[in-house]
Amino acid sequence: MVVTYAVLCVLVSVLPYEMEDPDSQVYGTLGRNMASAPLSRWCAPVWQGHHGVPTLFQDHPPGGFWVIALLIRAGFPEDSAGMCANFLYILLTLYFLYRIASHFGGHIFGWGAVFSFMLTPIFLQYLVRANLEHALNLATMAGFYAFVRSQTSHGYKIFFIVALAVAGFVKGVGAIVLPLVALTYWAVALRSARSLFLIFAAGLVFLFLAAGFEIWYRETTDGVSFWWNYLHLQSGHVNPLHFFNNFFWYLPRVRWFAAPWVFYVLYGVYRARKSDVALLRDRFFVVSCLAATLVVFLYSLFDRRADRYIFSAYCLLAISGGWALLRLRPRVVELFKERQEVLPYWLSSALVILTLLRIGFHTQHQGWGSGE
Repeated sequence: MVVTYAVLCVLVSVLPYEMEDPDSQVYGTLGRNMASAPLSRWCAPVWQGHHGVPTLFQDHPPGGFWVIALLIRAGFPEDSAGMCANFLYILLTLYFLYRIASHFGGHIFGWGAVFSFMLTPIFLQYLVRANLEHALNLATMAGFYAFVRSQTSHGYKIFFIVALAVAGFVKGVGAIVLPLVALTYWAVALRSARSLFLIFAAGLVFLFLAAGFEIWYRETTDGVSFWWNYLHLQSGHVNPLHFFNNFFWYLPRVRWFAAPWVFYVLYGVYRARKSDVALLRDRFFVVSCLAATLVVFLYSLFDRRADRYIFSAYCLLAISGGWALLRLRPRVVELFKERQEVLPYWLSSALVILTLLRIGFHTQHQGWGSGE
């Protein structure tokens, strides 16, 4: 994977590709500016604002920009550092998807989860970007895995707490997706007071770190509050009265961006009623599907809508659809087993090829995939 990461970074550094979606441009610029600023000011990036006026960036916490700035300081090209950070998130996410599915079903199911997520429209669209979606998804899937394994060691408990903190400093209130997934697993599989306390304790640790960040921010900006302004901005978009409109707005996005695996989820539910495979009692399948549904429900409470907001739901549905296919089609499992030695090479080759195709298609059709 190290070699694959290096190849992907070289591709976006030498090929004529420019990020056109507004978020990637803004986040890449913030990371570049931060790289040249003293560390003491990394809490308060400045941007040109929604109206071209330089102002403090308070739309999101700056955690995602720290990674871009660190890569630049490590020697990565400034123009491609945001995309290189994105590749890092992607590869680590695929690793944790493999670990999660392998824990429940063995390494063949782990590979199934990896290829299922990789072969979705949402993965291809966000493959060469500098957005925060892959970063949040990484924290969510890593935290999901840590919570599942938290019964076995204190190290995984600490890992879960760290994952929630990372999610919080990358996406702010969007980090709620991780506790939502953890609570779903707790309700389906654990139901122990100790595991529930871990979620609560992780939230307290993040609040403690957020308070420390607030102090740092106020000292750097002569008394300006980050969290007050950020939460005020986010709260203005909450409108439960529009829940059904928003929910049915997201459904077609789920159908497209998680295709074709979302259809295997439906097929699996249908076949589970008529086969010996107890798919509806399978903890991994049930938790993934239920958590994805809850993520869509959650974001349907907000008036502000975008395809990317339910990014983790696409991922969860993709891996649960791949899981259903493998459970219902043993022959596919056998095909994977027969080729298990070459699967890592297939993965690396697929990532490189998809990146080349994504860059090539974008170059030929400027603006494709640059929207929300």
